[in-house]
Amino acid sequence: MMLRSRFRLLFPLLLCAAIGAVVLLPGLHPGIAAEAARSADRFVDSLCVATHWSYSDTPYAQRYGEVKQALIASGIRNVRDGFYQSFPQDLGNSGIRMTIVADVPDRSNGNEQTIQAIVNQIKTANAAGAKIDAIEGPNEPDLFWIPSRFDKKYKGQGFPNGVIAFQKDLYTLIKGNTATAGLKVIGPSLGVTYDAGGGNPNPLPKGSLTSAVDWGNFHPYPGGNSFSYPFDYNTTTKYYWNSNFPSISIDEFPYNFDTYSPPFQYKQMAATETGYSTFNLGVSEKVHAKYMPRLFLEFFRKNVQRTCSYEFVDEFVDPQKTTRESNFGLLRHDLTPKPAYTAVKNLIGLLRDPGADFTPGSLAYSLAVSPVSSYQEPLSGRVANYDRTQYLHHLLLQKRDRTFYLALWHEVSSYDTSAQPPREIQPPALPVTLTLGQSIRTVAVYALGEDGRLTVTPTRLTNNELALNVPDRVIIVKLEPA
Repeated sequence: MMLRSRFRLLFPLLLCAAIGAVVLLPGLHPGIAAEAARSADRFVDSLCVATHWSYSDTPYAQRYGEVKQALIASGIRNVRDGFYQSFPQDLGNSGIRMTIVADVPDRSNGNEQTIQAIVNQIKTANAAGAKIDAIEGPNEPDLFWIPSRFDKKYKGQGFPNGVIAFQKDLYTLIKGNTATAGLKVIGPSLGVTYDAGGGNPNPLPKGSLTSAVDWGNFHPYPGGNSFSYPFDYNTTTKYYWNSNFPSISIDEFPYNFDTYSPPFQYKQMAATETGYSTFNLGVSEKVHAKYMPRLFLEFFRKNVQRTCSYEFVDEFVDPQKTTRESNFGLLRHDLTPKPAYTAVKNLIGLLRDPGADFTPGSLAYSLAVSPVSSYQEPLSGRVANYDRTQYLHHLLLQKRDRTFYLALWHEVSSYDTSAQPPREIQPPALPVTLTLGQSIRTVAVYALGEDGRLTVTPTRLTNNELALNVPDRVIIVKLEPA
C-alpha cells in the first residue's frame, strides 16, 4: 500500500504564514521587535513516522516488540499506517497515536458501506485502548487507483472523481458519528509530479476537497526543484534544480504548496510522507542526521500540522545500499539507530513539554547575519561566496515555564545531485549575532552533532549580545527570561 513505488517523486505544500507574528512592544530595547513564540510541545506533537506493522517479511512484524520499544524511546508520538488488527490497540496502550489511511480494497468498487466498516473499526479499536486521532484519504490514488495497478473504484468511478466522492463521504461519516467526530480528517495524497502553472496540472480541482478535510495533504520528498529560477550557488550549478535540502520546495520557491494545496484551498496541510533514503544515490547517514531535525523544524515553521517521516525502520537487508525503498528508516534493518534517529530523539528530549495548553509569549531579539566570502569548500576545493543570508532559518519556541528555545540552522544543501553519485558538500557556518531586547537570566547553546548527539555549552551575554556560528546542523539557544 504505502509508497512501495519508485514513482513517488517530490511534492510540496501550501503558501502559509511562516513563523509567529512580529510586534513592537513598549519598554524594550529601541529598534528590537518582539516575536511571538510557538509552543515547543506543539512542535514535538507534529512529528510522526510512517510504519508498516503488517509487513510480515520486515522487522515491523518479525521484531515487533523491539521496534515498538525503539519507537517509545524516540519520543515520537505519532505513526501513520493502515488499519491492522490489534496493532492500534497495543500502540495506543503505550501512548502512541495513529493516523490511519482509509482506502478501497484492491480491485474493488467501494460504497458508503466500505467507509462505514472503517468507521466501525476505529470505534472498536479506540474503545479497546487505541489512540487513533486522525484518518487520511486514499494513498497516492493517481498511482494506485489506475486500472493497470490496483484498479480501485468508488461508486463506479476511478481517479479523480471516485477519490473526491470517497473523501466527501469519509468526512461526512466520520464527523457524523459522536465516537469519531473529534478525529482529524486528512485529505488524499498524490504521487505524481504535477506543474502548478504548466501543461500537467493537479487533477484534483481547486477547492474540490475544502469541505471534506480538516487538513490537506501532500508527500513533499525533498529533491531538485526545477520549478524555480535557475542560479548558481553553494558550488552547484542551477542550485535549486540540483539540491535536496529540506525546504527546497516549500519556502523560497514553494512549488509543493502551489501545486498540491489548491484542492484543499485555505486549509492547513499535513505531510503524511516525506524524508530521505540513505541508499548509495540518496544521502549519507551523516547528512541524514543533519537533514532530519531541519526537516521537522522547517515543515513546522511553514505551518504543516503533522509531518510523517517515511519511515521508521529499513525494511530489508541491503548491504550495498543499492535499493532506495530499503533505506528510508531512522533505524537500520538490524534495529541499530542511524545518527538521524539519535538526532531526532535528542531534539524531542530537549523540547518536549507535555501539559495543558498555554499561550506562548514573545521574545524581543534580533539576528544579524554576516555573509561568508571566498570560502573554499573542503571536499571539492571549489571557492564560493555564501551571501544569501536569508538562508539563516530559525524557529522560536517556548515551554510552559516561559523558557525560550531559539532553533537556528543554515538551510543549505549538503549535496550536488547533478553528480552521480551525488557530490557531498560541506558548506560554511554563518556568523550570527543574537541581540536581546529584554533581560535574560541564563543562556545555554545546544548543538546536534553529525552523530546525532546533543552537546550543551552554558554561556553569557555580552552587552545583551551573543556571537554564534550557525552550521548546516541545528543549534538551539535556550533563553531563560529574568
